[in-house]
Amino acid sequence: MAPGTTIIGTEVTNTLAAEQFNGVQRVALELLRRSPQIETLRSLADSPGQFRRLTPGERLAVQRGLVPGRAFATRLAKRLPGEARRRFSDTFNLATDVAEVDLFLDLEAAWLNPWSRRDLLPHLQRFAVATAAVIHDVAPITEPQWFEPASSFRFERYLKAHLDHESHFFCISNHTRSQLEVVADRLGHPGLSSSVLPMGALKADTIPSPEPDGSAPMLLMVGTLEPRKNHNFAIDLFDRLDAEGVAVELQLVGSRGWKSSDLVSRITNHRHYGERLRWRSGLSDNALAELYTDAAAVLVPSHDEGFGLPVVEALAHGTPVIASDHPALREAGGTFARYADSPDRWHSMITHLLDPAEQAAVRNRLTRYEPPSWDHSAEVLNTKLAELAR
Repeated sequence: MAPGTTIIGTEVTNTLAAEQFNGVQRVALELLRRSPQIETLRSLADSPGQFRRLTPGERLAVQRGLVPGRAFATRLAKRLPGEARRRFSDTFNLATDVAEVDLFLDLEAAWLNPWSRRDLLPHLQRFAVATAAVIHDVAPITEPQWFEPASSFRFERYLKAHLDHESHFFCISNHTRSQLEVVADRLGHPGLSSSVLPMGALKADTIPSPEPDGSAPMLLMVGTLEPRKNHNFAIDLFDRLDAEGVAVELQLVGSRGWKSSDLVSRITNHRHYGERLRWRSGLSDNALAELYTDAAAVLVPSHDEGFGLPVVEALAHGTPVIASDHPALREAGGTFARYADSPDRWHSMITHLLDPAEQAAVRNRLTRYEPPSWDHSAEVLNTKLAELAR
């Protein structure tokens, strides 16, 4: 690193250990792929405040946004030439003290990482390292009933540590920023430093018009199976349409999350499971893009969101969106999505979109939609990081 160069570090311990991507990890990887100047680190589990640089295989995973999992390191190592493969197996020789950096950014779900920020941030403070964190939402504090108690505890402890350290907060929406300000004030930290970090969208190179093939129209829901996403409501709508003799398919895409045992049981024991009710996870970007394009509508019935990536991703693929009437989802979808606040309203909107003429009219309108760009997101992030690191 050249003398005088600003060094920004971030940790990807949680992201590299994940079995499936969730929204937080997707955002982290999309931004890191466009921010090569950020020194990406992983925790050394036996040395507080210490990290190591990524191995070649781990760097490849980050740069390509590959789906992680326990076996990912082995798969990647096989693709590397001999010398790089040898270095790949030498996992703990590149330890680096995080205090070497000018600014440390928490970009992922760092409250789940080995070293509590309550311990790490004072260590950074001793070396005058600036800190920042990306905040997706504060629901573990405001709506703890949707989370495991241990997760809510760890998240609140993480947030308090950053507040105590006077970190800068990158919020993924204006709604999240306003919610964070309320929580911070309640925790005794009014007037925090924050800014809005715009989100991007998974885009299609082209947006083909779905060709009718005689199969039932497909409704799509994308998101981790956990209480806040409200999958049961989508299945209720599917059952109501089925009882009315309306043949539709419901595809649920997302990994199994917390407090989801009853939901998983309902899905897997449903009489249409595997036929007109499908649950899929671990899809590639290309496979997910195909589903977005093929869907008659993307449903986002969440109780609460920090932003709503499926909204902008669906719109970017020219697909109609029906979402809960929630401030963050309205912020994501603007006037291009439709919003419902009651079961009857949801039912009415879906049945209207199943009409071929209405479907064509909505898709024609969506050709005017300008999707947000991850390149722009990274530009906003990196500009602000450079300012904070001065």
